[in-house]
Amino acid sequence: MTKVVLEKGHLFYSKYEGGDKILIAFHGFGQDKKIFQDWASKLTDEYTIYAFDIFYHGDSDRAYGKLSKLEWKEYLEAFLNQEKIEKFSLLGYSLGGRFAIASSLLLPENTNQLILIAPDGIFLTIWFKLATHPAIRWLFKYFMLRPDRLDTLLAFNDKYKITSPYLGDFVRKELGEEHNRKRVYISWNHFKSLGYTQKELIAAFKKHDFKKRIILGSNDHIIKPAKILPIIDKVGDFKIDILPLKHHQLIKPEVAKLIMYNPDNR
Repeated sequence: MTKVVLEKGHLFYSKYEGGDKILIAFHGFGQDKKIFQDWASKLTDEYTIYAFDIFYHGDSDRAYGKLSKLEWKEYLEAFLNQEKIEKFSLLGYSLGGRFAIASSLLLPENTNQLILIAPDGIFLTIWFKLATHPAIRWLFKYFMLRPDRLDTLLAFNDKYKITSPYLGDFVRKELGEEHNRKRVYISWNHFKSLGYTQKELIAAFKKHDFKKRIILGSNDHIIKPAKILPIIDKVGDFKIDILPLKHHQLIKPEVAKLIMYNPDNR
């Protein structure tokens, strides 16, 4: 395990030595770089994998405040110089998709392939909008600091089906502890600035010719294919895989086989 050190923070990563191709991987919310340990056994015949702890997860730490694209690019360039890497592929699962997308568009000339798995950063869930909208994020913070009120809100959602009951279950699971409630509020607000509007995203993806792939779960009630695919279709050059899996199942190492044995990868 090693790290990139800049003035504002420390970005930790693990290296899994393997093939000549480079794969940079970003995990989802509440996880850390260790989630890719089992992936390494599937992919290292072809790839050397660098698995990162995104900020406020695992060992990576950073001063609180918005993470700008410029600052993130500084971390990326420092890492690439440190490891003497020129070309790479990117993989992002869930929240890590936001980092993978931003990385590919900040350094498109260095990117061979972008692989997104049930990614954040393309379609914004109602919880993300509630947490980050300037006019109402105070309300989200209110619920994060008062778990009894959050339970009342979720019960209201269950009764009137404002969002999917599966999404409510996900929120209960992920936000059951005070540490996670604080982390989701900080992460969504500080990482929002890494995002792109749908219009910007479509235009940027069309502009750059690196390979693009997205893997979705037909049983995923967090990142729903029906919300993502209309946007991806406007780009037109994504390879799309839809698996009969739920959101949390899409990070299983078995999914790595799609990447390893894809004849079009590089």
